[in-house]
Amino acid sequence: MLSYEIPIRVRYKETDAMGVVHHSNYVNFYEVARTEMLREHGTTYKELEESGVMLPVHEVEMRFYAPARYDDLLTVRLTMRELPGVRMTFDHEIVNQEGVVVNTGRVVLVFMSAVTRRACRAPQWFLDIFRGYL
Repeated sequence: MLSYEIPIRVRYKETDAMGVVHHSNYVNFYEVARTEMLREHGTTYKELEESGVMLPVHEVEMRFYAPARYDDLLTVRLTMRELPGVRMTFDHEIVNQEGVVVNTGRVVLVFMSAVTRRACRAPQWFLDIFRGYL
Protein backbone atom coordinates (compact mmCIF):
# COMPACT_ATOMS: atom_id res chain seq x y z
CA MET A 1 0.00 0.00 0.00
CA LEU A 2 1.29 3.45 -0.90
CA SER A 3 0.40 6.35 1.39
CA TYR A 4 1.11 10.04 0.98
CA GLU A 5 -0.03 13.19 2.74
CA ILE A 6 0.23 16.89 2.09
CA PRO A 7 -0.85 19.97 4.06
CA ILE A 8 -3.17 22.46 2.37
CA ARG A 9 -4.15 25.81 3.89
CA VAL A 10 -7.72 26.81 3.00
CA ARG A 11 -7.74 30.02 1.01
CA TYR A 12 -10.54 32.57 1.22
CA LYS A 13 -11.54 31.98 -2.41
CA GLU A 14 -12.25 28.31 -1.60
CA THR A 15 -15.04 29.19 0.83
CA ASP A 16 -18.68 30.02 0.27
CA ALA A 17 -20.86 32.75 1.80
CA MET A 18 -21.03 30.74 5.04
CA GLY A 19 -17.24 30.68 5.35
CA VAL A 20 -17.14 26.94 4.68
CA VAL A 21 -15.03 25.25 2.00
CA HIS A 22 -17.27 24.82 -1.04
CA HIS A 23 -17.82 21.15 -1.88
CA SER A 24 -16.31 21.53 -5.36
CA ASN A 25 -12.89 22.34 -3.90
CA TYR A 26 -12.37 18.90 -2.38
CA VAL A 27 -11.76 17.45 -5.85
CA ASN A 28 -9.01 20.06 -6.28
CA PHE A 29 -7.48 19.08 -2.93
CA TYR A 30 -7.45 15.44 -4.09
CA GLU A 31 -5.73 16.44 -7.31
CA VAL A 32 -3.03 18.41 -5.50
CA ALA A 33 -2.27 15.34 -3.39
CA ARG A 34 -2.12 13.02 -6.43
CA THR A 35 0.05 15.42 -8.42
CA GLU A 36 2.54 15.93 -5.61
CA MET A 37 2.63 12.21 -4.80
CA LEU A 38 3.60 11.47 -8.40
CA ARG A 39 6.26 14.19 -8.30
CA GLU A 40 7.70 12.81 -5.06
CA HIS A 41 8.00 9.39 -6.71
CA GLY A 42 9.86 10.75 -9.70
CA THR A 43 7.23 11.38 -12.35
CA THR A 44 4.52 13.86 -13.31
CA TYR A 45 1.26 14.03 -15.22
CA LYS A 46 3.22 16.00 -17.81
CA GLU A 47 5.60 13.06 -18.32
CA LEU A 48 2.66 10.70 -18.79
CA GLU A 49 1.12 13.02 -21.36
CA GLU A 50 4.44 13.45 -23.17
CA SER A 51 4.68 9.65 -23.39
CA GLY A 52 1.27 9.55 -25.08
CA VAL A 53 -0.85 8.58 -22.09
CA MET A 54 -3.60 10.69 -20.57
CA LEU A 55 -5.20 10.09 -17.19
CA PRO A 56 -8.77 11.42 -17.12
CA VAL A 57 -10.99 11.11 -14.05
CA HIS A 58 -13.50 8.30 -14.49
CA GLU A 59 -15.26 8.38 -11.14
CA VAL A 60 -15.37 10.53 -7.99
CA GLU A 61 -17.19 9.67 -4.80
CA MET A 62 -16.98 11.63 -1.56
CA ARG A 63 -18.54 12.08 1.85
CA PHE A 64 -18.57 15.12 4.11
CA TYR A 65 -18.35 14.83 7.89
CA ALA A 66 -17.46 18.28 9.25
CA PRO A 67 -16.98 21.72 7.71
CA ALA A 68 -13.55 23.01 6.77
CA ARG A 69 -13.22 26.79 7.02
CA TYR A 70 -11.05 29.63 5.79
CA ASP A 71 -7.45 29.41 7.06
CA ASP A 72 -7.85 25.84 8.37
CA LEU A 73 -4.75 23.75 7.85
CA LEU A 74 -5.95 20.55 6.26
CA THR A 75 -3.99 17.36 5.76
CA VAL A 76 -4.92 15.46 2.62
CA ARG A 77 -4.06 11.77 2.93
CA LEU A 78 -3.94 9.65 -0.17
CA THR A 79 -3.77 5.87 -0.41
CA MET A 80 -3.20 3.66 -3.43
CA ARG A 81 -3.82 0.02 -2.52
CA GLU A 82 -2.93 -1.78 -5.75
CA LEU A 83 -0.90 -1.37 -8.90
CA PRO A 84 -2.95 0.14 -11.69
CA GLY A 85 -3.99 -1.74 -14.77
CA VAL A 86 -6.28 0.28 -16.99
CA ARG A 87 -7.66 2.04 -13.92
CA MET A 88 -5.88 3.67 -10.99
CA THR A 89 -7.81 4.15 -7.75
CA PHE A 90 -6.98 6.53 -4.92
CA ASP A 91 -8.66 6.79 -1.52
CA HIS A 92 -8.48 10.21 0.13
CA GLU A 93 -9.05 11.39 3.68
CA ILE A 94 -8.93 15.05 4.70
CA VAL A 95 -8.48 16.02 8.34
CA ASN A 96 -8.32 19.46 9.93
CA GLN A 97 -5.68 20.79 12.32
CA GLU A 98 -7.54 19.22 15.26
CA GLY A 99 -7.40 15.79 13.62
CA VAL A 100 -11.12 15.77 12.80
CA VAL A 101 -12.01 13.99 9.57
CA VAL A 102 -13.84 16.50 7.38
CA ASN A 103 -14.04 14.56 4.13
CA THR A 104 -13.28 11.19 2.55
CA GLY A 105 -13.34 10.26 -1.10
CA ARG A 106 -12.32 7.89 -3.82
CA VAL A 107 -11.11 8.86 -7.27
CA VAL A 108 -10.75 6.43 -10.16
CA LEU A 109 -8.65 7.52 -13.14
CA VAL A 110 -8.33 5.69 -16.44
CA PHE A 111 -5.21 5.40 -18.55
CA MET A 112 -6.05 6.56 -22.07
CA SER A 113 -4.03 6.68 -25.28
CA ALA A 114 -3.60 10.28 -26.42
CA VAL A 115 -3.68 9.05 -30.02
CA THR A 116 -6.68 6.71 -30.05
CA ARG A 117 -8.56 8.24 -27.09
CA ARG A 118 -9.24 4.70 -25.91
CA ALA A 119 -8.44 3.09 -22.59
CA CYS A 120 -5.02 1.46 -22.35
CA ARG A 121 -2.91 -0.22 -19.71
CA ALA A 122 -0.58 1.77 -17.49
CA PRO A 123 2.87 2.07 -19.08
CA GLN A 124 5.45 -0.37 -17.73
CA TRP A 125 7.82 2.44 -16.69
CA PHE A 126 4.99 3.91 -14.61
CA LEU A 127 4.24 0.57 -12.94
CA ASP A 128 7.93 0.09 -12.16
CA ILE A 129 7.90 3.30 -10.10
CA PHE A 130 5.25 1.94 -7.73
CA ARG A 131 5.96 -1.79 -7.78
CA GLY A 132 8.02 -1.66 -4.58
CA TYR A 133 5.20 0.03 -2.65
CA LEU A 134 2.26 -2.13 -3.68
